[in-house]
Amino acid sequence: MSSTEVLVAIADIPVHPEDALTIKRNELLPLLNDPYRLNHYADQLIQAQSALLKGIDPQLTQRLSQVIENLIQLLSDSKKYLKKRKFNGLQKWLGLDLEFGSNQVEYYKNIDRNLDEANHLSQRLQIEIQKAQSRFNQLQGLREQMAKYIQAAEEFLQEYPSFAQQPLPLDSFAERLSKKIQTLKTLQASNDIAMMQMHLSQQLSFSLLDRYKEAQQVLIPAWQHHVQQSQQSGSTSSLERLDNSRDKLIKTLKKSLEKPSKT
Repeated sequence: MSSTEVLVAIADIPVHPEDALTIKRNELLPLLNDPYRLNHYADQLIQAQSALLKGIDPQLTQRLSQVIENLIQLLSDSKKYLKKRKFNGLQKWLGLDLEFGSNQVEYYKNIDRNLDEANHLSQRLQIEIQKAQSRFNQLQGLREQMAKYIQAAEEFLQEYPSFAQQPLPLDSFAERLSKKIQTLKTLQASNDIAMMQMHLSQQLSFSLLDRYKEAQQVLIPAWQHHVQQSQQSGSTSSLERLDNSRDKLIKTLKKSLEKPSKT
């Protein structure tokens, strides 16, 4: 997905003369005899755009962000639960060893729950990003169509008096067509703003997902491996590797929550 998507101004979209001529012949010329149908000119494009102007559900991105924040907090607290501890007789008699073991088990469960939810949400978000990009691409095509309809109408506005074969109605066709052109331009400008909001939403979601995927595919398995190693050996080197992998994972997860650069 391009991070520098820019919409070409509707007036700057190139229109082939043959396309404009087809619209003038098939859609605008018949309106001279039925000018009240002018209100429906280009309606299909307006309706199609309206149906596609749907961005990614912000709650989905917010939920994944919240789960990532939970993981960051759990990882930050990991030393309290993952370090090996020795208990003397009194502490064992008081059940402190059992309490520690129970907290450790619960810690692992919390990690697993959040990882499962993050993975589920990331899969859903990936699908939504793909759908949103497809809608955006379709909207680009509809903008090109709208440019054709607007240019055809502007040309027809100048050309039709030379071949109109009957007196024009009191409700001036020229005035109505001019107003219709302005309405189409205004609607398209509004849709363009909505499209760029959609694109920004996609960028935020894509940035979050892309950086989480790095953690999911590489750093989380590495951290889990080092946890297992440290539990088995308890050596200084294995604990150091565990700390390093945890810190790198936390850094990547925090980075995933940052807003992407506009440049």
